[in-house]
Amino acid sequence: MTINIRWSSNIWYLTTIFLLIISIKNILIKCFNHEGHEAIGMVTMSGLKNNQLYELKKILNGKDIVDIGRWCHLVHSKIKGAESMHYNLQNNDCQKAIFKCEDENGLCLINSIKYFYNKLMETPNSSNYSDNENEKTKEIPNKIIFKYPKNINFTDSDSLKYLVSLIADMHQPLRISYKYDNGGRNIKIYYRNNQGAKIKSTLFEYIENDLINKMIEKYQSSWYSGWTHINRIYDQHKKDEILFKEKGINAIEIWATEIVNDFCYDFYLNNYVSSFLTNVKNELHFNTNKEIDIPKDLEFQFERLIKLNILKAGSRISIILNHIFANKSFSNFRKISELDKGQYDKLENYNSSSTYKRNALLINLAILLSIVVIILYYNFVINKKRKTLLPNKMVEVELKNKSN
Repeated sequence: MTINIRWSSNIWYLTTIFLLIISIKNILIKCFNHEGHEAIGMVTMSGLKNNQLYELKKILNGKDIVDIGRWCHLVHSKIKGAESMHYNLQNNDCQKAIFKCEDENGLCLINSIKYFYNKLMETPNSSNYSDNENEKTKEIPNKIIFKYPKNINFTDSDSLKYLVSLIADMHQPLRISYKYDNGGRNIKIYYRNNQGAKIKSTLFEYIENDLINKMIEKYQSSWYSGWTHINRIYDQHKKDEILFKEKGINAIEIWATEIVNDFCYDFYLNNYVSSFLTNVKNELHFNTNKEIDIPKDLEFQFERLIKLNILKAGSRISIILNHIFANKSFSNFRKISELDKGQYDKLENYNSSSTYKRNALLINLAILLSIVVIILYYNFVINKKRKTLLPNKMVEVELKNKSN
């Protein structure tokens, strides 16, 4: 009777712990906003050199690239009119990539990247900066029109945060795709979630959020493992280093063209999608009056492309930051951001702890908890069972000896 009570209590404890682990999993899969930015930050940190990493920590007051991934979006929730900085839609189709900034204030993605890069490079006391590079960066700013919605004097901290966030956004291909379908927002799609339910969405929302969330839920253990490292694309990283050394910040347009072309190949020019295209003035446009189901093979291509773009984004940000930090006198960087003061003081108080880091920690805790449960089960259940069986066995042996 007592053994049955003990067994029932042990089963109750194990069930409770199991439900706790399941609840931890549910917490994890509800906290995936901005995961793309944070994964890019992890790749970037793996590519920063030691001296540059030290200076980065000083500039960001102890934070790193992973922590500032959503800074831009928080700023724009306070400052209206700057959202266009995160887009650079084209008037053409997949036949050619032409990035023009038609915003009268110059608030376009590629234009903004160049503006903040040159603002950082032109900060006084860049004594290590080469003469050739000085000539390049002096030419570009004169051509850049950039008028921010608020009269704010950007500090180096502001410029650094904007630069990182904007380059990351550029690697979401629909942010630099085509105006005729509004960057995929006018393309209506259906996909199936991990439970098999059919979900209606838009192509933009699917690539921006839905698919990443689905990937993290489906590949949770591998998503939080060590794949976010530049060594995964080492050869590509070295090629991009050489390209940036030759072209400077103008390499951004070459990278943007590559990003759009890859997406065109995987989606717009895909054999399955071709039946949804229509000819408009010798250009192939997606017929936005139609709705498209995303099959498994196409979704698999998107998954591969998203992970590759995350790796490329982090790699390229690290290349640019290493270059900036190697040619700057950091003692003159102003570390307090104008956007973190006054009416924007709430931005400094937001919870900057990375979802990426937090989820990885929770997974490790869940694994540790499982191990503890197994050990406790072995010690308290199996050992007790053995102890109860041992005296009975001894009595049995003793009776046999007496009978003999």
